[in-house]
Amino acid sequence: MPRSRLLFLLVLLSLLCCLALWLPGWFKDPRLLVQGEWQEYGKMGSVQVTDSTARWRSAHYKGTFLYTWVQTDSEPYTAEVSKGKDKWLIGISFEDDDLAVVDFYIVDKLPPEARDFIRARNKARNRPEDELKLRFRRIKAKNHP
Repeated sequence: MPRSRLLFLLVLLSLLCCLALWLPGWFKDPRLLVQGEWQEYGKMGSVQVTDSTARWRSAHYKGTFLYTWVQTDSEPYTAEVSKGKDKWLIGISFEDDDLAVVDFYIVDKLPPEARDFIRARNKARNRPEDELKLRFRRIKAKNHP
């Protein structure tokens, strides 16, 4: 009986050691994971993200936005984005290290024509009416944690 308990204890201890090795990979810091260059799936533009700024580039617009993290404990992570005096919240989720989904909570701040357009598109796709989500894939995968 003592040998079986010892064997069980060794197996349990080895499983815990393996778990401890994999555990840090499960909990990635979104503040580090978000940094890098990202391309929007619909090719509407790309964004270069550093620790506090996001530089958007597209055919029709270039701009720099400041952001601060509001919540980094669980997905969707929340950040506050600002441009001049305007501020709004976004939610960020990661499907994997190189695929991010950004939920913009700004539909109520858009002009009525844009709101109607977004609501019509979402209704046609059976999505919530006020949802404005963009999917991004990482352009340069070698520089992230």
